[in-house]
Amino acid sequence: MRFIAYRQALLCRYRNCNTFLRKICLVMKLTLFLLFACLLEANAGGYAQGVTLKMNNAGIEVVLKEIKKQTGYHIIYGKSEMAKAPKIDIDIKNASLEEALALVFKNQSLSYTIRDRFIVIAPKPAPPVALPQSEYSPLPPVDIKGKVTAEDHPGQPLEGASVKIKGSDAGTSTNSGGEFSIQIPGEQATLVISYVGYQTTEVQVSRANASVNIALKAAEAQTDEIVVIGYGTQKKRDLTGAVSSVKTKDLVLSSGPEIGNMLKGKVAGLTIRQNSAQPGGGLDILVRGAGSVNASNAPLLVVDGFPIVDMEQPESGGRYNAGTQSILNAFNPNDIESIEVLKDASATSIYGSRAANGVILISTKRGSEGALKVQYSNNFSFQKYNNPFDVLPLNEWMQVRNEAAWEQWQFDNNVYPYGNRTQEEAEANPVNGPFRKLYTQNAINNVGRGTDWFDLVTRDGKTMQHNISLSGGTRYTKYLISGNYYDQDGIIKNASFKRYSVRANIDQEINRFIKTGLNFTASRIDNKNSQLGADQYENSGIIRAAIQQGPHIPAIDENGDYPLNPQLALQPNPYSLLTISDQGRIERFLGNFFVDITPVKGLTVKLKAGIDRGSSKRQNYLPTTTLHGALEHGRAYISSSDNNSYLLEATANYNTSIAKHNIDLLGGVSEQRFVTSSHSEGATGFITDAFLWNNLGAGSVQLPSNSAGSKNMIASYFGRFNYNYKQRYYLTATVRTDGASVFAANHKWGTFPSAAIAWNLAEEPLLGFLKNTFSRLKLRLSYGQTGNATINSNAFAAYAAYPAWLSGSDSRLIGVSLARLENPDLKWETTTGANLGLDFSVLNGRIDGSIELFNNVISDLLATKSLNSYQEVNTIIANIGKTQSKGFEITINSRNVQTKNFQWKTMFALSRYKDTWKERAPDWKPAVYESANDPIRAVYSRAADGILQVGEQVPASQPELKPGMIKIKDIDGFERDANGNPVVDANGRFIRLGKADGMIDEADTKLMGTSDPSFMAGLTNILTYKNFSLNFDFNALFGRRFADPNYTTYGVSAAGVYSNGYNALRIVKERWTPENPSTTHPSSFYGWSPYGVGDFFVQDAWFIRLQNISLGYNLPHKWFGKVISAARIHADAQNLFVITPYTGVDPETDSYTAAYPYIRTYTIGLNINF
Repeated sequence: MRFIAYRQALLCRYRNCNTFLRKICLVMKLTLFLLFACLLEANAGGYAQGVTLKMNNAGIEVVLKEIKKQTGYHIIYGKSEMAKAPKIDIDIKNASLEEALALVFKNQSLSYTIRDRFIVIAPKPAPPVALPQSEYSPLPPVDIKGKVTAEDHPGQPLEGASVKIKGSDAGTSTNSGGEFSIQIPGEQATLVISYVGYQTTEVQVSRANASVNIALKAAEAQTDEIVVIGYGTQKKRDLTGAVSSVKTKDLVLSSGPEIGNMLKGKVAGLTIRQNSAQPGGGLDILVRGAGSVNASNAPLLVVDGFPIVDMEQPESGGRYNAGTQSILNAFNPNDIESIEVLKDASATSIYGSRAANGVILISTKRGSEGALKVQYSNNFSFQKYNNPFDVLPLNEWMQVRNEAAWEQWQFDNNVYPYGNRTQEEAEANPVNGPFRKLYTQNAINNVGRGTDWFDLVTRDGKTMQHNISLSGGTRYTKYLISGNYYDQDGIIKNASFKRYSVRANIDQEINRFIKTGLNFTASRIDNKNSQLGADQYENSGIIRAAIQQGPHIPAIDENGDYPLNPQLALQPNPYSLLTISDQGRIERFLGNFFVDITPVKGLTVKLKAGIDRGSSKRQNYLPTTTLHGALEHGRAYISSSDNNSYLLEATANYNTSIAKHNIDLLGGVSEQRFVTSSHSEGATGFITDAFLWNNLGAGSVQLPSNSAGSKNMIASYFGRFNYNYKQRYYLTATVRTDGASVFAANHKWGTFPSAAIAWNLAEEPLLGFLKNTFSRLKLRLSYGQTGNATINSNAFAAYAAYPAWLSGSDSRLIGVSLARLENPDLKWETTTGANLGLDFSVLNGRIDGSIELFNNVISDLLATKSLNSYQEVNTIIANIGKTQSKGFEITINSRNVQTKNFQWKTMFALSRYKDTWKERAPDWKPAVYESANDPIRAVYSRAADGILQVGEQVPASQPELKPGMIKIKDIDGFERDANGNPVVDANGRFIRLGKADGMIDEADTKLMGTSDPSFMAGLTNILTYKNFSLNFDFNALFGRRFADPNYTTYGVSAAGVYSNGYNALRIVKERWTPENPSTTHPSSFYGWSPYGVGDFFVQDAWFIRLQNISLGYNLPHKWFGKVISAARIHADAQNLFVITPYTGVDPETDSYTAAYPYIRTYTIGLNINF
């Protein structure tokens, strides 16, 4: 009761949901009206920030008109002077206006002046006539000459560098030798020299110093880069926490529906594994391991400042699942500007109780000042399905079935080598009759290949995608509006994924004190789901059924029915599963409205209101053509769910500099409310399949109707203090207090602090010698706490209603009973983390990176605790135990080559984490092979010792072993008493001998390792040569070992081929037989061994995958007219090859349920800018 009362109190401000929604709707209406007006204003005029020109032998007038078109500046010039000007060649990309003009007018008899939004062109003035000096006359101008070169390429001149006199409009540019000449008035002046890709430099010149040489430093973009952090932005060089940033311009965004897969290998410490490769398939995303045991290990995702939750389609209500869907499917990757991954406590604690698993910030693109820009892109992808499951064709299946029948007869009759009887003895007195071949050799030779189930249920996949965006604006209004259509047909027939999405980001400056903005995205996803199944036999999905079903069974018989396996009727016909109708729809609207108020210099107050509204629906019908549909005379099921989240936020940010002390303060409050509801209903017993799910009343049996709903919220107070002195010494302190209605009465509030310090050694005068090597060398140390609030609802007390039908009538009684007990002391899990980091940059920024060491301890783990009670409900969820996640990360970025025509940069990421138990529950009773500090996902097994061969002595520890079975190593034993019972020590644990004891038991089971990878790595290379570009990404996992689930189920034993009519993988022909004494493949009867198989089938499953490769070409500007400003074509490939010792289908997605396979994808695309 206290829990319910508190939740009501915490939600008191929003008791009337309708009132709140009406306010939101009113705000949205006003905002849309305002933004419509802003768009009208924005389209009235604007100018671009970057100038891109590629022209050969072009007249000055033509070039200037193109500059006017791109920038919106008005140009004033005389026709006669322009006609006399020589033609020029120019090739620049995204240059500033001043840099562009400097290149246009170098070596010309014309000069330019920029005033407001006008460019005035006039002849250069004649040299001034020298007049007699007097003590009162001004000093004549003096010519300053100089040369501009590149510091990273000593002596290399920089042609076209802009040279301006600070505080005036006078300027020039360097010639092909990097030389320039400019007149300065008076005694001295400051020259400002700039060049694309290099740091702008100011140089003092005077009459006494009329000749200068300037070496420009390469722009160290990595350190000056602005990265997004919690509730703000910060220069990368000023970070004290572990933050990794990825820009989408460095990603291949061609074929996938969501951004997650494109991040593989891009961020050290970020592990992304696709658990299903189906269209829109789900991802497992981890940041620095998975230290939680029962709560979620997924990071918090924040899109444009709004923390989002997963929104999957509901369950089908039937036997088959449709796999998982990615949480990021609703967001078009082409709309995303950058992704920041916050990893340590200093970076994440600003999100408090939801940040224990890290935080991923997604920032979308915004409009910029300038004329209207239209960008359109499309791409078409093709997936070639080459069946990775090499199953037996009919002729080979018949041969293997004959052999398996003979092996089974020998085994059952104890014929040598399976027993002591000779074949003659067995034939004279057989068990279950004499042996007879099932098929003659003539029948085998003439039967053909039979039914190819994979050919019937699969196809080549294809994807089509279209994107369009409109952006631009004035000084006061900036906008970006985009739309996306994505359509993918999967390799399983009937499987498809369609998305329609639109996004608008609009910023409006009301005046110099107030700015407003709106971000919103709306999307709809339509799925046609493939039936992937969850197990084997009758619950087999379409892929597993296609492996299992024998090639002797036709897809459809002469009556138009879908025949079943006569030897195992509870095995679905794979082709019949295509007749299932299973459609899902997910609609999502995510919107933010904000107001920035700057009452005084340095202080910004931000007010934000947002909504994340989602609804999903699934409609499923199992027709009578399917196994289960026939048993139930058709089964229809409709389920729906709504997930809504409302956010109110207010922050105040103040930054100032006092002398060389820089201070940044942040404070804020936040309230986020979650409202969910779900409903499902269904029916069976239809007289026809024609209704599908459209008339549940037509079913003779109505399934139970279920509905549920929940409301909860989180209220938060947070603050952050950033300080640095001379960008040399840094201090960050962060704290957040969260109150969550979902937690127990005694622990609704929690506080999560963190602190970090950093020291930029390269700026330390006492360590000046470092400056010769490092342009940046910063040591960071952080420590703090975060929480995990993703607790399953089963952790709390609940009451459930149960119907009881009255005998002989349709009436029923409803009873309510306690289903779960409440724990008044239950609280969130807490992660205490320490991080030591080193940021470095050498060779003037040509190579930079970071090294991180981290150690996280997760305490108050959620676990089920048994109660000393004989009541029906005798367990409770409690906070018990600790785990530890520790490891390291290495990130290296390098600009290998940077010349005028060729650039090559590389990004490398390497990480390792290890998750172990640190403290178990007090009443934990380990197995004899377990220890208190084992890995969380430990793998225990006996050690295999090869295959027992004919004539080999049977090990004394395994007297029941037969040839062809797997031997197990006898490595340890227990001390035993006189009666043969194991002896225990004072702690109740069995006492080990430390040597073989002639028995195979639990003493021979040992820790073999963990299912987690040892190392994760990624390598990205980006090369550009003139108009060509080449990107390729490698993703790798090392240290993984597991058994191929498809091989162990269908590739070893032929017994099922004989007894159940199953099919098998062709590798089954290499199994051990007396005639084929294999040392790598056991006999069909390996599973009959009472000693198990140990780790015999476990194999190395590390892999190096070429994740993406993209070749692009920027079409020359002269190929198209004035309407098109740029165009690019590209060809991409995903999953082109995998290097791995693993013999299964795929080391990343393989599972016991025969998961949707990872397929190679080829893409061609076109990008056009108007």
